[in-house]
Amino acid sequence: MTAVGQSPREGFRVRGVVETWRRSVEPRDDGLPNARVVAVPLLILLVMFIGLVGAGITGSSTGMVHGQIAEGADSDLLAGQPRGIRSDEWFVQTSWVISQVEQGLPARNESFPGGMDATVQNDLPNSDWSTAFRPHLLGFFFLPLDNAMAFKWWLPGLAVIAAVYLFAVSLLPRRPILSSTLAAGFFFSPFFQWWYLSLTLYPAVWGFLALTTVVWCLRSTRRRAGWILAALTGYTTVTLGMGIYAPFIIPVVVVVAAFAVGAYCDRRFGDAVGWRRFRQVLPLLIAGIAALLVMLVWILTRFDTIRGFTETVYPGERLQSVGSADGNQFAQLLSGFLSFGLGYTHGQPFTVNESEASTFFLPGLFLVPVLIWLIVSRRRRGGGLDAIAIACLAALIVMFAFLFIPGWDALAHALFLDRTTYSRMRIGFGVLSMVMVVVCIWRLDGRRPTSGAKPPLAVSMLSAGLAAASILFVVWEAHELVGDGLWGAVAKRDIALGALFAAGLVVVVWLLARDRAAAAAGGLLVLSLAQSAVVNPVYSGVLDLRETESVKAVQAVDQSEPGNWVGIGNTLLPTMMLVESGVRTFNGVQGFPSEEMWDAIDPSGAHEEIWNRLATTSWVLGDGEPNPRNPAPDQIQMTFDPCSDFAQKHVRWVLSEVTLEGECVDLVETVDEGPTTMRIYGIAP
Repeated sequence: MTAVGQSPREGFRVRGVVETWRRSVEPRDDGLPNARVVAVPLLILLVMFIGLVGAGITGSSTGMVHGQIAEGADSDLLAGQPRGIRSDEWFVQTSWVISQVEQGLPARNESFPGGMDATVQNDLPNSDWSTAFRPHLLGFFFLPLDNAMAFKWWLPGLAVIAAVYLFAVSLLPRRPILSSTLAAGFFFSPFFQWWYLSLTLYPAVWGFLALTTVVWCLRSTRRRAGWILAALTGYTTVTLGMGIYAPFIIPVVVVVAAFAVGAYCDRRFGDAVGWRRFRQVLPLLIAGIAALLVMLVWILTRFDTIRGFTETVYPGERLQSVGSADGNQFAQLLSGFLSFGLGYTHGQPFTVNESEASTFFLPGLFLVPVLIWLIVSRRRRGGGLDAIAIACLAALIVMFAFLFIPGWDALAHALFLDRTTYSRMRIGFGVLSMVMVVVCIWRLDGRRPTSGAKPPLAVSMLSAGLAAASILFVVWEAHELVGDGLWGAVAKRDIALGALFAAGLVVVVWLLARDRAAAAAGGLLVLSLAQSAVVNPVYSGVLDLRETESVKAVQAVDQSEPGNWVGIGNTLLPTMMLVESGVRTFNGVQGFPSEEMWDAIDPSGAHEEIWNRLATTSWVLGDGEPNPRNPAPDQIQMTFDPCSDFAQKHVRWVLSEVTLEGECVDLVETVDEGPTTMRIYGIAP
């Protein structure tokens, strides 16, 4: 039939385009997506990756220190602004990465006296065999620094998009555009953008790859695809494990385990549970065992390093009691619609900074009424239990129980749940929300050829009502924390934006509950882009302090007479310069204390409670022997006296932002670095 106002020829062309599209996305006989649907979006991501790496574009915030070393604008800052709160990236990791490059990518970095195992700490490129399981670091072996940093930046991020897409399109094989939109929206979640590190991204990559592998193993009539996906999942399991940050891993494992059990028991994936079903998932089990063996070898060959982490005062082996979360933690979880303001509220009033306050948009959580309706409706039609939908609800219950139901700490400990924290559990809620969205769309699509019934209006209204209630709760909790001055402290523009984004979230949930998935996915992508697309800057490469005159002077002095260095100042700049220069220094970020280094600083061990921790070590002027203190749990600040026994025995050179005076130091060189003056002193006996 030709539409009104449309010529027969135009109608024929439209029908032809539609028919061509339908043929191009026609699933395989086993219901899985065809090769074209799988490959084309992944090839697009690959082209994007090659382009970004070739151009050396990153989201690095290393430009934070540009104003300290140069006058004028930063020509490498192409858009946006550096984020000080991203110091784990621009201060910790990047400084150590450049130190590794300067030293030739050793397995043991020698910047600290006593050295540091570079195969475990700070996600560093190194020559150890284990780097083969950290694919984002491989660029350092064949690319210039800027391009290698772009390789490191984009590989985990684009892998998130690829993994979510593969999962979504595996269940929705006729909907590659919808799946792509959901994947992009998930990647731009505020949580990922404010926590943009491999240790936050790889849990999601692993999780959705594992879910995809489960689906393909159970549904595919061709065993090769299952084996390939299982091998990729096993490889990523090792990558994930080498990040050694359990708080982000455990919540995702909960979601994957629940979905895997549900899929294994779901009769719509084939035969009843039995030997044949076990054989179907055998590739994934074998890949998991192989990954565990690799991890065991890795742990045993650097056991002292890993034990050093766990034996620190901070963070040590932190265990979270269950059921003690309060309204503040719940409000943080649900506050995604306020993410646009994190850049200037700095996480207030809910928590201490932007990263800790960041979260996901969680439309899937509000689809619980739709999932329950789908379960009941299927049961009434004689279709049996919807094991996957039930598994999703079970995972949600476990995670909420972890937050709010006390009294089962022993079970939580046995299940390793207490290795995560209330705030880190958010990544589990984010992954589960996306899984629930895809499952709801999948189930509603499956009903259309038979009953064609949408969820009842009351069910859809209940889902949208839950989303609206969550927004009201967040606003109420903010008012409780701030008081009556809240509305006077917030600009009218921000109130309007918050209301707009809140309404957008409710609309997305409503559209999903009314089986309008394409519009909902588009809305979710718009919400994500509007709230967090500009969190990280667009930066050309990284700011390499080795190119400064100060670092060149440090390297020249050290080459003439090698010795230990101390950096003194009121900023992080001396520490960054010394670490990146590759010289031997008492400054830097330690994962755990070097025995040789701290035997020199505190030979009696009197201050062990202060320095036995993961922390930044820095120095200020003072009198007598080093007197360490903790300005924050992850900071060790020590006093430096050039005439002290420590300085006389263990320090040869000082790089300082401030002037040192006295008979125990000799000024060697002064370097004007933009607005900063750096001074190099030699310790005089």
